[in-house]
Amino acid sequence: MSVTLGDASAAETEKISLWKELAAFYPKPRGGSMPMRELGKTGIKVSQLTFGSHIRAEMRGYDHQREYMVHEAHDLGVNVFDVYDQEEGVSTGGSYQYEPLARQIKPFKNEALVSISFRPYDNRTDEQELERCLRIFDRDAIDLVRVLRQPDSPIYEKLIKWKEQGKVRAFGAPIHDMSHIDMLVGKVPLDYILFPYNFYHNICWLDEKEDDFETVPERLRKNNIGVLVMKPFAGDYLVTPFIDVARKLRKLPDLGFCKAAIRYVLNSKVNPDSMFVGMYNLYHLYDNVEAYYNPIMTKEERQLLDDIKMTVVRKTGAWLPDHYQWLDNWAPKGRYMKQV
Repeated sequence: MSVTLGDASAAETEKISLWKELAAFYPKPRGGSMPMRELGKTGIKVSQLTFGSHIRAEMRGYDHQREYMVHEAHDLGVNVFDVYDQEEGVSTGGSYQYEPLARQIKPFKNEALVSISFRPYDNRTDEQELERCLRIFDRDAIDLVRVLRQPDSPIYEKLIKWKEQGKVRAFGAPIHDMSHIDMLVGKVPLDYILFPYNFYHNICWLDEKEDDFETVPERLRKNNIGVLVMKPFAGDYLVTPFIDVARKLRKLPDLGFCKAAIRYVLNSKVNPDSMFVGMYNLYHLYDNVEAYYNPIMTKEERQLLDDIKMTVVRKTGAWLPDHYQWLDNWAPKGRYMKQV
């Protein structure tokens, strides 16, 4: 693996070298392979781990380190890179995120799949936004485009047209509320749906009313819709509190929380086509890939997640900001607290 550092300053080069030395404490996964799967019925082969490449404000100025991560992900078998241009409600330091990712994947752009949340900015029309995306990523088509609107929204007709024209390969929707399933499935020809699923937010598989309930993954697959999941660690706002709880419960320096959370999803009946995971440091990538290379979940890991779940129930609402309160609705209550 190589990263082009020709435009890096001497200080940047030194910083990258130090970063690589620190990364040596986290061994690179070896002896495994990244599983691939068809996304729904699209014919598109996706790695079952998707690199969530959104850039936090504090990461601006570390583009070369980020490039090293992206190249490592590719070398480890990841072929889907998901990105927002600007994430609403989150500061990105006043900078766009498409350009850095486009530069970082350029050496293997023909092997990389680009996944975007379609959100026109700066008063651009939908058409202008699509053309901008194609230009920045220097490709004829954007591989995965997602947008959540009412089924009669003009954007879906446009996506159908763009797909026919070969400018979009597949389009889907992110689901933030279970009612969105009824709103869209059977009304819009979606290629995939992306929804939260983890050891705590797993109500999409469980039913609180009747035993013959059709689960979300079952319903999607019956309609030839790809199954994508996000927030395997319970999301940015809960992962740190959950890890803190885990440390208090186990008092161990290496809890393996992230590997356990990934393995929970991998060993669940949801069986997603791919899992979207935000990664901000190299060891995040290595831990996540390691879980895929060695997916067997131990009893100790399962017990750790059960203990965390029982400890944090009824607390998560206080940890989530207002614009993320919807996430707590995905956590089953009562007798459905037990893991599947």
